[in-house]
Amino acid sequence: MTAMTFLVEKQIYLKEKVFSKTAYLQNGTPMRTVLLTSNSFRHKYISQCLASGTDLQLIITEEKSATIENTEGLNETDARFIKDHFESRSASEEKFFGNMGFPEDILQIKLQYKEVNTELTLELLKETDPDIIVLFGTSIIKDFILKAFPNKIINLHLGLSPYYKGSATNLFPLLYEQPQCLGATIHLAEKKVDSGKILHQLRPDLSKDDNLHDAGNKVIKRAGTLLPEILKLYFRGEIIPIMQKANVKIYRNSDLTTDKLRNIYDNIEKGLFSTYLMDKDQIDNKYPIISNLKR
Repeated sequence: MTAMTFLVEKQIYLKEKVFSKTAYLQNGTPMRTVLLTSNSFRHKYISQCLASGTDLQLIITEEKSATIENTEGLNETDARFIKDHFESRSASEEKFFGNMGFPEDILQIKLQYKEVNTELTLELLKETDPDIIVLFGTSIIKDFILKAFPNKIINLHLGLSPYYKGSATNLFPLLYEQPQCLGATIHLAEKKVDSGKILHQLRPDLSKDDNLHDAGNKVIKRAGTLLPEILKLYFRGEIIPIMQKANVKIYRNSDLTTDKLRNIYDNIEKGLFSTYLMDKDQIDNKYPIISNLKR
């Protein structure tokens, strides 16, 4: 028996003992959730939000690909720039979310990169039998898992669909000088990337002095605050998911070259946020989003 198998079997065995917390909805019905995520501060923050606002039963974490921070093949200047970029991102996350961990009383299964789409994950989800499965920051979930839980898998996408789908979708808007497209989309997960019916969308409360990472973390901070409420409304049948308009463009991390990332920093340095905020309402109105909350 491998160490991973032993860990999983042990945690399943202990499930009834550990799963003692129950968060009840207004009608007295508990909403059981599972989170599939990764392991940075932002992912731990979302797990804490779900643990506080729902009956979180299980956390499955998947390591991120090491290639995203790989500087092999870059010249010394570019390598230093990329290293500084990720160090700044980590520092900003710690500033916004603190050096927090995952909730200690919730079972956690740790997977390597690309291991989330396995029969093990499917078995764990069926064993836990949640009302809602939340996705945030994992590999794209494959169809055999999606089909097993129709209308129960909800993705927290960092980007405003359909304008920006895929990866780095709170970076590309800044490259194209569209800060009005910064935000998050809470939507039903389906086979097509970031294309499911929308439950709610949000924009961050930007300031003219925000840097790249602070702007992105403001999105996550607000999303975590609102996510449990949106899930409860959906679970109670008080939200009707809205079909997205078609948009075939899917952005990928590999499209974000070092030069493009530099251009993003340059755009912000030149006053991108300040210019946007001077006419924010009018600019936002040209890119409508779906809101199911009064605030």
